[in-house]
Amino acid sequence: MALAGVLNGTDVALAVETTPGGGTYAAVGGLVSNSFTANNGAIDLTNKSSASWRDIMASEGLQSVDLSAEIIFSTDTNFAIMKASASAKTILSYQIARGAAIVEGLFYITSWAEAAPDNDKVTVSVSLQSSEAVTGI
Repeated sequence: MALAGVLNGTDVALAVETTPGGGTYAAVGGLVSNSFTANNGAIDLTNKSSASWRDIMASEGLQSVDLSAEIIFSTDTNFAIMKASASAKTILSYQIARGAAIVEGLFYITSWAEAAPDNDKVTVSVSLQSSEAVTGI
């Protein structure tokens, strides 16, 4: 069953805060593809009285967001901001627009891979992991 019109891949965009703490975000460019994963780490309370069934603690556990994307950057500036962050192992604020919803938080770049085919556009495959609370999920 297709979900066309509910959330189309073209409705997903990534923006990086251009000056840390400044509150101004710039779209990094075009996302060729991306994946967005919200994780909930469970706390297992299983014990002898659980009758051989797993018992999970509600409303507790580690939460995180992982994002991976293939990007065609729209400006050299945005490319430089993200590449410098990856090289320096810094954490920057990002916004992920998913249709009308905006997910915002601090993210750490865990992977950066550039592809530069002869006579074609440069693409970057990047993986980001959240640090601290993420809003808008």
